[in-house]
Amino acid sequence: MPQTAAVVSLFNPDDAVLANAAALLAQVDAVVVVDDGSPEDPARILAGLESMGCTPVRLTENSGIAAALNAGITAALAADTKPDYILTMDQDSLLDAGYVDALLAAAAAAGKAGVPVGMVAPASVRGLPVRRGPVLNGIQLGGEPIQSGLLVPVPVLERLGLFQGTLFIDGVDSEFFLRCEADGLRTVLAPNAALNHALGSPAAANVFGRDVSVAGRPVKVRTAADWRYYYLFRNRILLARQYGRRFPMWTLKGLLADYRHLAIVTLLAPGRGIRLANALRGVADGVRGVSGPRARR
Repeated sequence: MPQTAAVVSLFNPDDAVLANAAALLAQVDAVVVVDDGSPEDPARILAGLESMGCTPVRLTENSGIAAALNAGITAALAADTKPDYILTMDQDSLLDAGYVDALLAAAAAAGKAGVPVGMVAPASVRGLPVRRGPVLNGIQLGGEPIQSGLLVPVPVLERLGLFQGTLFIDGVDSEFFLRCEADGLRTVLAPNAALNHALGSPAAANVFGRDVSVAGRPVKVRTAADWRYYYLFRNRILLARQYGRRFPMWTLKGLLADYRHLAIVTLLAPGRGIRLANALRGVADGVRGVSGPRARR
């Protein structure tokens, strides 16, 4: 059986991480947990995870999701038993039983069908739509996947390199997907795998101080944390600069989707001022080619 190591990024983890890690340890051969410079002391949680069998890595400062995953992958590859696959995980994702086996089975089926595998993603993500591509040699291909619950063959990481740390957060999974596509490697969907993952937080729609409802039911809109809008819009432009000529339709669709979302949440969601300011600053820095963590002003 192929060896799989999971890498979990942590930031201000709480006790729920312990239960998620227990479910993960039951499905993989090794788990590396990386604390990304949490301001709240994670020592107790990390000690608990280590006692369960996880390998802890602690970054001295908040370096972003790409840097955290890269630190974990580096630790996993340096272990006595080198894994065949890396599974990247967010701290709040809880796996169903059999999830990893389903991804490994999909990778094996794709290999037998002659499909070059860049990554394997679940066919169902509860809380998010899954982008689907064509069927190739009987294998269902996927579009751009989310980072959590993603299975990546180690030879792919050795061939293409690790995640792009200069993005910090947001767009890290998109960049790796595009890098795989540019190299002829495909995203494979595992038909029997589902992941629980919620993106953003729902907020009651509000216009001019009045809640919005349809047929007596309040309307909800999903927003990211206010500070994330800086990275969302900055990194979209950075990726357009890097991959726009090679993938023009992906670039155009992404830009349109982001600005459509911004228009909706600006119209309907409270906190529109700070959210819009962050997005506009992100656009300005993206045009200037600024990357890395956001500079303090």
